[in-house]
Amino acid sequence: MLKLNILDQSPVVTGISPAEAILQTIELAVFADEAGYHRYWVAEHHNSNSFASASPEILMSAIASKTNKIRVGSGGVLISHYSPFKIAEQFNLLQSLFPDRIDLGIGRAPGGDANILKVLRTPKEDAFIKIKELINYLIKSSNLSKNKSNDELIAVPEGGNIPEIWILGTSPDSAVFAAENGLRYTFGSFINDEHMLQCFQTYYQNFKPSVFLKEPYINLALFVVCAESEAEAQRIAKCSEYWLAQTFLKGKNINFPDEKTSIDYKFSFEEKMLIEYRRKSAIIGDAENVADRLNETAKKYAANELTLVTITSNYEDRKNSYRLIADKLIN
Repeated sequence: MLKLNILDQSPVVTGISPAEAILQTIELAVFADEAGYHRYWVAEHHNSNSFASASPEILMSAIASKTNKIRVGSGGVLISHYSPFKIAEQFNLLQSLFPDRIDLGIGRAPGGDANILKVLRTPKEDAFIKIKELINYLIKSSNLSKNKSNDELIAVPEGGNIPEIWILGTSPDSAVFAAENGLRYTFGSFINDEHMLQCFQTYYQNFKPSVFLKEPYINLALFVVCAESEAEAQRIAKCSEYWLAQTFLKGKNINFPDEKTSIDYKFSFEEKMLIEYRRKSAIIGDAENVADRLNETAKKYAANELTLVTITSNYEDRKNSYRLIADKLIN
């Protein structure tokens, strides 16, 4: 059976506060657990009026404490900013608190502009080298490690299983790294699908078995909106389309719009072109159509899992979208 996941970026919609957006994320995670979703991941963004989550490892703890079965993960920790040793300790602690439910998704993007690099004191180091350091610390501190020497640095708490490690990306570089190190790979189609097919081919062609994984394992993250009808789905999808036009073409740092703003907005020709291009990788429609397209997409790219990203002006619309999909493909 196809495994379905949710990536929640904690969107801040006009009319709600960032604190309310975080509470919605936790509430939605509880719903996803009850609905049978396999994973619930939270993102890392900085200095953003659009997204409220800046520390996925903290939000993960809150979510895992409120849920029972669903795996909880980072989508992802932006390793460029941090010490690999510190990340290893944070995720070993999460794994100790919530055994075998923790996913460590790792991204290389800054999650913000040049000012973020400055204020976070981001060192100029190769992200892939830092990921290798992180993995080494996790292995040394896990039950896989044998004959430890007293002078080794150990990321405490030690002795447990390693959190499930995922490489997140949209470029062939990330696909090659994941493959050559025998790691699970997530492609963020909802960010940019330009290199999707190339990345998947690269990953399969270069995969080498490891202590983590014997065969290639792919997760595809998609933008999805589902509603009772095609027309309704298209209507509530306008929230993200308005935001896309304002941020990508005009460079604005804004909240997601309320329903009236997005529906009343008259898109320019250039904005319509951008939206049509992005719709090619999005799945928007009624439950029957969305379920069929999700199954087709998974088969087309040999994806083991699909991760759904849904943002709407109305929280209940977002929750209903996930409910309709679960009723078709999970329950």
